[in-house]
Amino acid sequence: MILEVEKFWLIVLKNEEDILKDIFKEFPRIHWEKLGDEETSEKGTPYDNEISRIEDILRIINIFYPQKKGFLEAFFAGREEISEEEFEKLRSEVSLESLYKEAKSLEKRLSVIEEKEKILSSLYEETKYWEFLDSELNFPRTFKRFSLYSGSFKKDSFSEFLGEAKDILEESWYKYFEINNEVRIIILIPKDKVSYFESLLTKYNFESKRIPYLKYSPKTALEKISDFLIKARVELNELFEKAKGLYDKKKNILAWYDYYLSKIGELGYKEYSYRSKYFSVFSGWIPKRDKNEFLNIIKKRLSDFGFESRDPLPDEDPPVLLDNPKFIKPFEFLTKLYGLPPYGFIDPTPFMVPFYMLFFGICLGDVGYGLLLLISTIWIKKVYKPEDETKELLDLLTILSFPSILVGIITWSFFGNQIFLGPDGKFMGLFPIVNPSQDLITALGISLLIGVIAQFYALILRFISCWRVKDYKGAFYDSVLWILFLFSILIYFGGKVFNLNIPYLQVFKYLIFASLIGLILTQGRDKKGIARLIVGLISIYGILGGYGLTSFIGDILSYSRLFALNLVGSIFGFVITQLSNMLKGIPVLSLILVPIVWIFGQVMNFVLSTLSAFVHSTRLQFLEIYGRFFVDGGKRFYVYRAEGKYFKLKKQSNGR
Repeated sequence: MILEVEKFWLIVLKNEEDILKDIFKEFPRIHWEKLGDEETSEKGTPYDNEISRIEDILRIINIFYPQKKGFLEAFFAGREEISEEEFEKLRSEVSLESLYKEAKSLEKRLSVIEEKEKILSSLYEETKYWEFLDSELNFPRTFKRFSLYSGSFKKDSFSEFLGEAKDILEESWYKYFEINNEVRIIILIPKDKVSYFESLLTKYNFESKRIPYLKYSPKTALEKISDFLIKARVELNELFEKAKGLYDKKKNILAWYDYYLSKIGELGYKEYSYRSKYFSVFSGWIPKRDKNEFLNIIKKRLSDFGFESRDPLPDEDPPVLLDNPKFIKPFEFLTKLYGLPPYGFIDPTPFMVPFYMLFFGICLGDVGYGLLLLISTIWIKKVYKPEDETKELLDLLTILSFPSILVGIITWSFFGNQIFLGPDGKFMGLFPIVNPSQDLITALGISLLIGVIAQFYALILRFISCWRVKDYKGAFYDSVLWILFLFSILIYFGGKVFNLNIPYLQVFKYLIFASLIGLILTQGRDKKGIARLIVGLISIYGILGGYGLTSFIGDILSYSRLFALNLVGSIFGFVITQLSNMLKGIPVLSLILVPIVWIFGQVMNFVLSTLSAFVHSTRLQFLEIYGRFFVDGGKRFYVYRAEGKYFKLKKQSNGR
């Protein structure tokens, strides 16, 4: 259901304004609306600098010790829950200023060591390239009459180069060595021959290589560079050990981050006020049932105040707050996924529950997968403590595991296999009641019957929805007439095709014509003249308007996928079992391969089947049911929060 709300105004004395900060946090069931022009996010806060410094510390910690989260933790994990005393202790144990200086010092030192290591590694590679030289590398690089070139040719092209550069080389000095498929060479060329010589180098794909300037021979230089590299890596290891101390204080740093983040949130309450010299005005929306409780709180905390409230005006758009019983509440996740209903409309959540459970149960429909879904969702909630929408999703999947198990019992499917069946193909002479793999026509018939019922159910909900907002014409023309028309067609033609002895069958023929005329006259009611009749006639087919015969038939056929998905999952599970059984004949290895293949295959099938069941059930709900009556566009009921990102503080014993 959608809770009824009231618009209210609260006037407080200017010197008691800060008391409201705590009331904002203590009483979260209020949607506050901004009255002031103060924008904390744009102007900045006194705590922004501290937040920036903490983020800097966390960034540096992450450089040394990157945070690695598993898939489940990254997707499902909520905040760590601790008491206020533990939270305060975490902050008091460290000095944020000293940690910031330590972090920046570590970052600077790391940058120096990494740069040194980079230079040494590059120098090592350059020196190693010329390790065949037996002379020191501190020879001159520039000459008056000669130019120095060093690098390599491919072995195949070097002999051709020698032949073409023969005249120049006779006036030059050069030394080369063949290493694998490469010729490494050092050449001194007369400067007046440089232009032509460089054209030859380009022609024969000469690759230039720098000779590092060192006072040692390559062999000695490599030993010394290696020693420096070892020292640099020792320094780096020592730095990482030092950074470990900072990493060990990460939880304390996160506590400081949450502290300042909540302080920024607390300042946000001023954005909701209109402030004058002597008083401040706050406004918002409050559920009617919570108004007296809120008034009792402010009476105890404020010495003087003014409070006035009223029901929403027709032209206002109040925020929507859904409130359903514990069993139904997880299904609000799906409603919010589609879009909230406008205030005053019906909450579709309770109406969707039976069909959604049925859709999901048929699609997954396996005892083994249902149990796996139940156990995995309960385990994830216990281990990772998810919050908000993530918890709602897991609660929803936990509930959906039960119809999956029930359908699995009806079809007698356990990880895609039908075990313990007797000679009559039944277990205990009863199960499977429906066997999708053999009774294809029966399974298809059940799916289509569910589709027919769901379509009439959606039309009934359209009637309720229209009636709720006093759209009586829409309730009769767009719901009652369509129900009468479609129901009469099904009864009349069904009786004729299947030779059913239906009393007063002819009455339904007249109802078809009567409702058909009514639909033609009303479906184009926003048009005038002949256009009204044309639009009404076309609407019967389904080209125009919100419904039609083609929509009815097409939507019903969509439900044929229910047992189709069930059948696909069962067959895949059966194939995995058969495949693992085929491996039993392999000596020794079968003890390892059989469980690995079976477990991996079944888990993969479970994930894909669950995802398919969720997606298809949601599609049927959103398009084939919601699409017939539900109008979204409601404004979400947002509550004021001044909380941290990493920790969730436990409520105190007094209920605050």
